[in-house]
Amino acid sequence: MTKRYICRLVMIMGFLAISSVGFAQTTLNDLILYDYRDGAPVKPSVPGSVSLAKYHQWLLTYLDKHTPPRMVLYITDPCAPDITDPAFRRNWLNFYNPNANATDSTGKLTFVGFLKQANAHVDDIELLIDSASFNHNVTDPQNGCWNGSPSGQAMNPTLLPLAFERLPNVMGWLDAVMANTHLQGSNPVKALSLDPEGSGGTPYYIDILLWLDEYMTTLASPAVSSLDISMTLGFEAHTTTKLLVAELPAPVAPNVSISKWPADLWTTAQHTDHNYIDLLNANNGYLHWRTSSDPLLDRAYLQVYSACVPARVNGNTTSEFWRWINNSPTCDCSVAGTYTARQPADVASSLVKTMQRLPASCGPGTIEATQNGTQVKLIGTGSFIPFMQPYSRFRLDAGNGVTIPPNDAVWKSPSYTPMVDEMNITATGDSNGQSLPYEFTEITMDFRAPPMTDTSPDRIILMFSAEKSGLLPFFGWGTQTTFYQFIDEFINATRATDDASTVYVGSTGGLPVATNRFAIYDLKQICDNWNITNYGTTLCDGDVNSTLTVDIDDLLLVIENWGDSCTDGCPADTDGDNDVDIEDLLTVLAEYGDC
Repeated sequence: MTKRYICRLVMIMGFLAISSVGFAQTTLNDLILYDYRDGAPVKPSVPGSVSLAKYHQWLLTYLDKHTPPRMVLYITDPCAPDITDPAFRRNWLNFYNPNANATDSTGKLTFVGFLKQANAHVDDIELLIDSASFNHNVTDPQNGCWNGSPSGQAMNPTLLPLAFERLPNVMGWLDAVMANTHLQGSNPVKALSLDPEGSGGTPYYIDILLWLDEYMTTLASPAVSSLDISMTLGFEAHTTTKLLVAELPAPVAPNVSISKWPADLWTTAQHTDHNYIDLLNANNGYLHWRTSSDPLLDRAYLQVYSACVPARVNGNTTSEFWRWINNSPTCDCSVAGTYTARQPADVASSLVKTMQRLPASCGPGTIEATQNGTQVKLIGTGSFIPFMQPYSRFRLDAGNGVTIPPNDAVWKSPSYTPMVDEMNITATGDSNGQSLPYEFTEITMDFRAPPMTDTSPDRIILMFSAEKSGLLPFFGWGTQTTFYQFIDEFINATRATDDASTVYVGSTGGLPVATNRFAIYDLKQICDNWNITNYGTTLCDGDVNSTLTVDIDDLLLVIENWGDSCTDGCPADTDGDNDVDIEDLLTVLAEYGDC
C-alpha cells in the first residue's frame, strides 16, 4: 500500500472518528424510562388479567433486554382498597407490603423481590406517586394494613394540598422499604418522584416541596434523606421549573426585610393564601429548617407535549403543544385524525426555535394584517388569536421565503388577551389585503438566567411521549429510529454555547443540553406504537427462564434444581411452595410451548 493511500485512509478514519463524536447514536437504552403500569393489574376475576406479581415479573424480562440508565416506576398504596371488589385489596398488600420477603406466602414475586432483582439491571429507580396512588379517600390513615405507621405527621399534613395529604403515609411506607433487610446492598431506589397534576397548580406544588424539604431535613431516616426528590411538570411551567431547580441562598438568621428565597420564587409562592406560605410570611420566607443552599427540586421532568383541546371557545386561551412533532393537513388536531411524522432534523429545529421563543409551528386558518398608524390590526379566519399563551411570537408566511414582518422579526401577542377573531398589536406590517398562513410559538419558553444557574440544566430532564391518537399526536406516529435521530439532531443543535443558538443560559453564558437528560413516556406506549415488545405479557408459571416460551430449557432448569429449598424464592419453584419437585415438573410439561 502506497503512502498516498495510507494518508487518504488515515484522513477517512479521522473524519469518521470526528463524525462519531459529533453525532452520537442515541438508542433506547440511553433514555430514562417512565412506566405508569398502564393496564396492570386488572382484577383477578377478569379473564386474561395481569397481576402485579406477573406484571413485574414481565418487567424484569424487559429490563434484562433493555436497560435504561434510570427508571421512573409507578407505585400504589398497599392499603388502598378496591371499592368494587374489597378482596382485591389483598393483591395490593401482598405485593407492596414494605416488610415483605422477596416472595409472598404463595411464592409470588413481591415489590421487594422485584427491586432486589431489578438492581442487577438498573441502579437508579424513582418511585412515582400521583394523587391517585396514595389517595386521600383511603380509610386507613395509620398504614395499619401492613402494621406500619405514617412518618411526618408531627409536621401537620393539613399544610399539604388535599390531593397529597397522605404524604406522611408515603414516607412511612418508603422508610420501611428502605429499611427492608432483603434490600440492604441491593436497593436501586434513588428518588421519590411526584406527578402533582390535579393538586391545584404552582403554589400547591411549592407547598408539597416545602413539606418534603422540611421532612427530609428534620425527620427522615438517613436512607430516606439521601433520596432525591423529582417532580413532573408541564413544559409551559418553565418559569416554575427554573425557580425550583435553582440553588436557594445560603440560610441565615431570619430577617423580615430580606427574603431568603430567589425573589421570583418567593413572589410565585405568595400567590396562594394558605398553608406553608402563611407560616413563612411573618419572616419573609425564612426556612428555619434549612442548612444548605440546595434547590427544592433535584430532578424536574418537563413534559415536552400537551394534548389537543378538542373544542375552543372565544374568550378562552388554550394550552396545547404538539405541532412541532408532526404535520397535519389542517395544523389542527381537533380536526385532523391522522398525522405525518416530520423529519428528525426539522423536528429538532422546531423544538430549538420554541425554546428560543421563535415561531416554529403552523396554526390552523389564516390571518390578515393591516397597518393603521402605529398599530397592526389582525383579523383571523379560523385561526388562533391570540394563540395559546401570553406573549406568543408569530409571523405571516407570504410564500417563497417571504415573511411578514420580514427577515427574523416577529410579532408578539399582548399578554392575557382572550381568544377572539381580531386583535391589535403595536407593530409594523401589512399583508396587502391577503389572509395568509402563519407560524407561531406554541408555548413561549425562556430558560435563561436569572433564575437559571450554571447547574440548572443538570436537573432538567426533557420528557417526550410515544403516545398516538387523534388528540395525542406525539412521537407514536413515527418510529423509534426517527425518534432517536431527533434526539441526536437536537443534542447537536444545542451544543453551541453562544447566546444566539443555545437554549439554556446560565450566569456565565450559554450552556449545552446534557446528552443523558432525556426521558420517554411511557413503557406501554413504546411497546404498542414502536413495537418494542408485547407490553405486559402474562408469563406462564412453567416459563422458568422468562423467555415467554416453555421449552426444554425450562425442563432442564427444574431438573437441575430438583429438591432445592426456595425459602427466598427461585424461578424453578413454579407453584411457590418453596421447593422444586414433581408438581413443578408437571407444570412445565402441562404448559409446554408458547406462553
